[in-house]
This record gives sequence, C-alpha cells and structure tokens, in this order.
Amino acid sequence: MVNSHWNEEWKEMQFPPGALRKNYAISNYGNVISFSKKISDGKRVKGGCIKGYKTLPLRPFGKSITYYIHKLVAQYFLDPPKEGEECVIHCDYNKLNNYVGNLRWADKKETYSHQQANPSVIEGREKLKSRCPDAGPKLTSTQVMRLKKKLLDPERRTKLRIIAKQFGVSEMQLHRIRKGENWAHIELPDAGKKQ
Repeated sequence: MVNSHWNEEWKEMQFPPGALRKNYAISNYGNVISFSKKISDGKRVKGGCIKGYKTLPLRPFGKSITYYIHKLVAQYFLDPPKEGEECVIHCDYNKLNNYVGNLRWADKKETYSHQQANPSVIEGREKLKSRCPDAGPKLTSTQVMRLKKKLLDPERRTKLRIIAKQFGVSEMQLHRIRKGENWAHIELPDAGKKQ
C-alpha cells in the first residue's frame, strides 16, 4: 500500500464495468493509485496539471476524459453537495492541497467571492494599480498625423517596412491606419478640403 500519511484513507473509484483495464483508487489527501485486484497492491499515479489544478487523465472506453483531483476527493469523501453547489473550493487557496479538510462544496457566487479574497488575486490587483502607464498606445496623435501624410502621399517611395520601423509599429498597424480601422478619429487638416 502506498501511504504518505498515517491517516490516509482510500476509496475505489467507480467506473462502468470494462471501461478501464485497471482499477483506480483515490485517497482523502488527493493521491491516486492504480491496481489490478487489491488496493494494497496499488501503484501511485502521477497525473497531470491544468492551470495549477492536479488532474487525472483517463480513457474510459477509449475516450479521453480529464478528472480534477479536488473534485474527485470532494465526490468520494465530502457529504453530497446541496442544491446549486457545483464547485469545489480550496479553503487555503492552495490548488495543490487536495486534502479533504481543505475542500468544500460551493455555488458559483460563493466561489467567485472566495477567489476575490485570494491573497494572490489581491496582490495581482495591487501590482496592476502600481504599474507604470507606459503600456499605452505606441503612437501619439501627432505621430499618427505624420504617418497618415506619408501613407497617403501618392509620390511616396519609402517602403512600408521602413516606415513601420521608423515609428516602432508593425506593417499590419500601418495597413489598419491607412484603411481607417485604427486611429480613424484623427483626420489630416487638409483631408477635408477638396480642390
């Protein structure tokens, strides 16, 4: 038996007969083993990870299905969820801590408010507030006017690639400016006059 903790309990996972070649069991700590006949002969299954959550990818009847470990622990070790409780949250905000005492069922609203109280989310919000506003538009309105004059000049001989390099933008950005998809609100002073 593969036990990492003195109070680790194992429950066999239920699948339809013939769905998988091996049997699987999950523990109250979120560990998974595969076995043939007895749980005590099981071998630890590593599993995978999606967005920080531990997962168990299986192929019942040849169809790939990914199970989230925290949801499996809740399904096999927690009381059944109440009406509307379809999410499982980690009380300590640690996605890797799948111990049954750290998990609980919650509805979507409760899950959202729990996530907003997550220290990582709060820290990220603070970083966003203190970030320098240098990630704004690359061009000023004056630069766009100069650019439009160059782009609309019928006698222009400079290649778009070179103009793009001069202004620090992509060639696609130049095409969008010329078509009026980007910076359409900036008009050339003499563009409205017809001769």
